[in-house]
Amino acid sequence: MFKKIVVCHHCCSLILSMNTQLRWLLSILVSVLLSSAVVLESNAQANAKPNSKSEAKPGAAANVQSKGPVKRVDVLALFQNCRMFGDCDVYLSDIGIKMIVKKQGLVCLLLPPYKEVVCYSAPSGKIYRVPFDKFRNCFSTSMTLFSFTLEDVKLEPAGNTTKFSLPLRKFESTAAFGKIQKAKYVKHETSGGSPLKLDFIGSDKLPYNKTQAAMMEKLYALPRVGLFPVTVEYESAEEVHVSYLITAKAFKTTLPASDFAIPSNLKVAKEMQETLESGSSNEAMELMMGK
Repeated sequence: MFKKIVVCHHCCSLILSMNTQLRWLLSILVSVLLSSAVVLESNAQANAKPNSKSEAKPGAAANVQSKGPVKRVDVLALFQNCRMFGDCDVYLSDIGIKMIVKKQGLVCLLLPPYKEVVCYSAPSGKIYRVPFDKFRNCFSTSMTLFSFTLEDVKLEPAGNTTKFSLPLRKFESTAAFGKIQKAKYVKHETSGGSPLKLDFIGSDKLPYNKTQAAMMEKLYALPRVGLFPVTVEYESAEEVHVSYLITAKAFKTTLPASDFAIPSNLKVAKEMQETLESGSSNEAMELMMGK
């Protein structure tokens, strides 16, 4: 703190006794000293008490930046192609499983405690929810119309293998199943596209909940052997080789946890196939027919 300069009574007497030129010079000196003192005192006050408005800006910015980062979860991603669905992206995580059918924008979710299947489509604006034990793929139903479904194939263990650094197990259809299918085809009791011999390769050592494997078996309408499906091929009754399921890529990555959230702004559907219908097209039938 700087003290103001005060001219005492004796100084005033001295000044009056001086000649005009000296008084003029002395007055200039006193003015300069007073001005300097005021300026220095103002600067000191400014340094001691910063402007409150300038302090508010960093504080406000800090509040905005204090929002935590978007939560992400580790996932095992698989890019697959299914003869029934087309291209599918599947994501396995400890907060659930998510499958995206890219052709129609259909999304299927299975979330803890793994008691419900949720299927929805943003293009149609519809969502279908059903208990897991009652869920049946509508595409599997459509295959039944042609007198066959892969769900009915009887399988038995056929060894182990690896792919994408994943330990995998192999299952194949039983010899008895092949004989029954061949006899049905001869009697025209099943179509030529029905499976005669099927190979199923999948994983039973998922890093996440085992129910996720059962979910994918249901979605792909496959036999229930407790494997997450990776490759499925079969020979038809007409001796045509069919690649039913192919996994093109499998890798670990992360996704925002919000990607597994269930939308709340969609219309409730009574059946799964309704999620594929827009009301002005035949998407559901076209997809079920493999078009």
